[in-house]
Amino acid sequence: MKTLHRRGMFAATMLSAAIMLLPAHEIQAHKGAQGVVKERMKGMMRMEKSLRPINAMLQGKKPFDANLVHRQGREILRHAERIPHLFPQGSLQYPSEAAPAIWRNFDDFRQRADELKRTALLLMEANAATLPDIAREMRAACKGCHEKYRIEKD
Repeated sequence: MKTLHRRGMFAATMLSAAIMLLPAHEIQAHKGAQGVVKERMKGMMRMEKSLRPINAMLQGKKPFDANLVHRQGREILRHAERIPHLFPQGSLQYPSEAAPAIWRNFDDFRQRADELKRTALLLMEANAATLPDIAREMRAACKGCHEKYRIEKD
């Protein structure tokens, strides 16, 4: 556990930063969402929630639990597989945070969703030694997509 704790501190910090991409005020911001916008916002929140126990493991607050990591990875994969379908052309209605760039670069957007699926599959097979690196990859996948295709709301 100490090795996971030391190796995972940087990954945990980075994963925490990715989790912060969905701050608590967004729960309030999601009020009024309907249809596909509501569905994708809920999915993003489920993925964020799935990362919390993994982050706790990386920070040494929880012991490594392969079964829990597998389940959380499966939940992330389940949503990641649906991401392209949850962004039909023009689904920008309030309170969507989707940037119009998604539809101008949909092939890139789809590839980013595929990268998230790839890291979720890795997460499902993670062990204590591989978890920190996989967490860094997942953080990069989340951050890369959010930086390019998400509009921050005040």
